[in-house]
Amino acid sequence: MQLTEHFTLEEMLRSETATKKGIENRINAEEVNNLQKLCQKVLEPLRAHFGKPIRINSGFRCKALNDAVGGAKNSYHTKGRAVDIPFVPGYYAFLRDNVKTTELINEGTWLHVAL
Repeated sequence: MQLTEHFTLEEMLRSETATKKGIENRINAEEVNNLQKLCQKVLEPLRAHFGKPIRINSGFRCKALNDAVGGAKNSYHTKGRAVDIPFVPGYYAFLRDNVKTTELINEGTWLHVAL
């Protein structure tokens, strides 16, 4: 399912941990809607500004998957409101200066962004 021009639901659900542990990363309609907004307000502007694809490290996580990766109990990932992307020079500054976020955390090798 295409969420926006450049981002799909499948890439937002993909997880090596889920595959390895046999976890079905189930999502509901509200969470899909949240992911779509995240793509529209965060990822598409970022992609347009830098002119290149953005790899998704972690998007939506069901409770079982979030527990398996050691995510925070009330993680925005479990609501479809957060994404982790690779750290690329300039991404953090662009998001900080141009996108209204709930969380913007530089984790060293990746950025965590939540709406």
